[in-house]
Amino acid sequence: MDISIWAAIGFAFAAYAVVGNDALQTLGTFIGSNRHLHWTILFAFAALILLVTFTYGWHINGGDPSYGRLANEAKYPPIPIEWYHVLPPLVLVVITRLGIPVSTSFMVLTIFASVGGLGSMLEKSLIGYGAAFATGLGAYLILSGTVEKWFLRNPIDLPGTFSPYGAILVIGGGFFTLQYYVFNTIEAAHTYYVAMGVILALEIITTLVGLRARGAFYWVVLQWITTAYLWSIWLIQDFANIFVFLPRELTAFEGFTAMAVIMVLLAITFANRGGPVQRILQTKSAVTDIRSATIIDFFYATLLFAFKEVSNIPMSTTWVFLGLIAGREYGFAFMTRVIGMGRALIDTVEDVAKAYVGIVVSIDLAVGLPFIGALISQHATDVSEIFPSQRFAIFVLVANVTLVPVLFFAFSKPEDHPNQSKLRWAVVIASMLLILTALFFFFGIGAT
Repeated sequence: MDISIWAAIGFAFAAYAVVGNDALQTLGTFIGSNRHLHWTILFAFAALILLVTFTYGWHINGGDPSYGRLANEAKYPPIPIEWYHVLPPLVLVVITRLGIPVSTSFMVLTIFASVGGLGSMLEKSLIGYGAAFATGLGAYLILSGTVEKWFLRNPIDLPGTFSPYGAILVIGGGFFTLQYYVFNTIEAAHTYYVAMGVILALEIITTLVGLRARGAFYWVVLQWITTAYLWSIWLIQDFANIFVFLPRELTAFEGFTAMAVIMVLLAITFANRGGPVQRILQTKSAVTDIRSATIIDFFYATLLFAFKEVSNIPMSTTWVFLGLIAGREYGFAFMTRVIGMGRALIDTVEDVAKAYVGIVVSIDLAVGLPFIGALISQHATDVSEIFPSQRFAIFVLVANVTLVPVLFFAFSKPEDHPNQSKLRWAVVIASMLLILTALFFFFGIGAT
């Protein structure tokens, strides 16, 4: 299938928006905790992981770089790209410049998905938020009063800083062992042995250098390995958001030309030190310490890996990230005085409110743009084509009604003035969104 001009434009917008928006999730802690390094060094590292992940996926999937995320043609049918398909990623570019943590999966993919595909994405993403929140809360109820408190009292640049020697071997070896013996994602024995050999060599070299140099060196290497793990797993999840505009199977020329475009846009993101969305991380507790950043990245990558193994349905990695960060903030609030519970509630509800705005806008675009396109081209269309079920129509209506107070709260900058009024608003917004989520699952909107 030839790539039309609209497909090329849509791909470029989607690539810029996805890379710019999701730098917060995958590379934000990496950028923030390595501020002393020139951006070109960080970019070269991320670009190498990007190229390897793309090449591997493109090769093993017969030219499909989305890792099978778009393989279900009933839910994500390949269709000719029209002018209105380009508008969602264009809107996403604008929203990204405003620093809003919108879900790129919903903003880009919903206009290509059937109602069943949209429901499946939303259901998996909500479950992802809940699982990530529980993981972050549980982990940091333990870590915030122990490990994180020790980090605060013992800066990494002090002589004799504790280094977790052996962590690279244990974590890396455990990861590849699970892939080989449990998930069967590594089929060839020699591939497993080579991977374990690389991990062992990396552990030995890093430990020897770390023992001779300052203790922080081991943490630096550990963070870069964790970032490579997270960045590659995230790319596997979110390549679908970018490549949905292109044919399901790409030639070598098409694929690597697309990679060149993405790398240029990635360079722009690193040159801007993450862009406006990076501000969300800067408001959170202890994220610039390289040790804390490493722990966050490891939890996030492991959650994404688990969901990758559960199903091939695309999901919002943004919601998984926000859930993890929210759970972490509440863990800090419960166990330390670094942040108060009220402030944690205001911050996390504001993040969710902004992400909710993105979901509703993306659903409205997915519903409205094809209808407008049909009117312009004077093609007859029926309401049943827009709202295939009454439940879906009611859900869209309720989501738009609740959008009004959510918008008011999200853009009133509550984190700048966390008073009692903002706290009451946060409680109201959180309650509304919880009720809407419960109705979504109770009435089976995701199954329509």
